[in-house]
Formats: sequence, C-alpha cells, structure tokens
Amino acid sequence: MQNVPEEWREERSVGGGGENDVKPWEGREALFLTNAGNSKQDMDKRKETGVKERGKENGEMMNGGGKGTEGTGKESLMMELTRLVQKTVKESSWWERRGIDITILVLAFLLLPPAFLLLGSSQVLVFVLGMVLMGVSHAVITIKGTHLASHGSLSESPAWAEVWAVFFIEVCGSFTARAGVTGHIKMHHAHTNVIGLGDSSTWKIPCLPRSVYLFIAPLAVPIITPLVALGVASTCKILFLMVFLGFYSQYWLLIHVSGFQGPYSSLLCMLLCRAMFSIPYIHVNVFQVKPIVSQYLKEKELPYQEDRYFSRLQLFFHKYQELMVFAPPITELVGVQ
Repeated sequence: MQNVPEEWREERSVGGGGENDVKPWEGREALFLTNAGNSKQDMDKRKETGVKERGKENGEMMNGGGKGTEGTGKESLMMELTRLVQKTVKESSWWERRGIDITILVLAFLLLPPAFLLLGSSQVLVFVLGMVLMGVSHAVITIKGTHLASHGSLSESPAWAEVWAVFFIEVCGSFTARAGVTGHIKMHHAHTNVIGLGDSSTWKIPCLPRSVYLFIAPLAVPIITPLVALGVASTCKILFLMVFLGFYSQYWLLIHVSGFQGPYSSLLCMLLCRAMFSIPYIHVNVFQVKPIVSQYLKEKELPYQEDRYFSRLQLFFHKYQELMVFAPPITELVGVQ
C-alpha cells in the first residue's frame, strides 16, 4: 500500500491558479503569450520575464531540480518498470503465464462432483466435508476465475477472452462482465492500496458499524452481488439469463444429485457455500507485490508497502472511520453507498 505524496494531490499550478499562470500542459512558449490589447512596454516586459523564466527553468533542469523534473523522473522509472515486467512476461513459458492458473481452475471444477455427492450423505461429518469442498471450489472459480477473466489472462484470443469473461464473471460470479472489467481494471487497480485517495473496494456501506461491516455483512454478498448487477444492467436480458443459469444449475444439481428435498434447504446450502469465503475476501484488497516489482522498487528506493493479512485487517479495524467511512467513494458500480 503506497502513501501518496501531498504534491501529487495538488490540482492547481505552482503559480497560484490565476488566469495568466502557465499550465503544465502549455509548454514553455506559453510564457511569451500576450493579449492583443497590451502595450509594447507590457509585451517587452513579458518577453523579458519569459526569457528569465526560461533561463531559470533550464538551470533547474541542469541541476536536476524542479517538480517537473521530479515528475518526469518518476514517470520514466514507472516506464522502465513496465518494460521490465513486459520483458519478464515475454520470456516466461506458457505454463508460467497460463498453465498454473488454468490447472488450479480445472482442479476447482473437479471438486464439484464429489462435493455434490458428499452433500447427499446423512452423516454430519461427510455432509460438512461436502459443504467445505463446495465452498472452496466456488471461491476459487468466482475469485480467481473472475480475476483472470477480467484481465483477459485465460486466452490470447480476444474472442475467447470475452467468452471466458462472460462465463466466469456472469455465470459463475453473478455480475456483469462489462461493469466487472471496468470496475476492476479502471477503478480498483487505479486506486487500490493508495491511502488517502479513497477505498478501492466496491463493497462500501458507511452506515454500518465496523464489526457488522467486517464480520457479518459480507455474508450477504452472494445476495447483493446479483442485485447490484441487475441494477447496473437492468435492460440487459442476456445478463439476466447468464446469472439465472449460474444459480439454477447449482440449484438443480442440489435437488437431483445431492437429493435435497425442498427449495429452502437448497437455497440455504447455496448461500452458505457461496458466502463461506466472502468475509476474508471483503476485508481487504491487499496486493501481493510480485518479486520482480518488489526488487525493482527496493533498488530505486520507491515507496511501497507489503503486509500480512492479519496486520492489514487490524489496521482497517482500528482506522475504519478514516479508511472506509470518511474516504470518498471512487466507484459508480455499487448501489449501496
């Protein structure tokens, strides 16, 4: 989690934000711009000032000073890191790029048949084991699968990437693929782990106390998620069909394979399995910084923060008001704010 320097938050120029101030995007030549009604004396004065400012700016560039130079330096460092990551990805094998993740997803799907069969047992321990297998499988498919699908990491083909996004995000995750990709890539990645610029989580209910928010409310995520999705894309019939397909397929298998007798027991089992790992999933969105990124940031002495789950949970619990309640919302995807 990176701490954002104060100067990054400033929106006005160093000159004070007046009408004649030079904006960062106007370039040095803006120093010589004059109004048509100015006298020749004013024009000469402005030109002289512009020459002095240019000389001062050049001097700062030679000495490595100035906020503009500092910003350019940070930007070049990030570009260098991007090239380094792209090079590493290009040199990686298919197994490293996609094989490991696809294998994990396949194993998660292979857990489903024994899970449905174990849920049909009358023995308590066997039934609980089936619940655990179902919960683990659902968590891997809906968390890891939707994350990979939102990044298009499951296929090099754009068409197949879109198919997997619809399958994992809409059918399995009960959310809209378009809004899910937008929320994750453009909002979550742009703001996550940046203290002071708002929480990146799409799960914000400031009216709830911290204990309810962190340990009780996440159990309702399987119910809230499809409602939010249908609210975002209320006119999309295909989305409704995809979400319904995901729910009904699990419900049908619980009735015909596991042997559940009524709808209430089946729906309760679905809720428990889908909400089993929602609490740790909702608590914090902490990125595990990749080794290549961590090593680069250390070498360049750039700020970043890695932390453990329980340490981050403790931080959010004690600073709940600051980080979760009073933080400005950055997402437009959630109906509950």
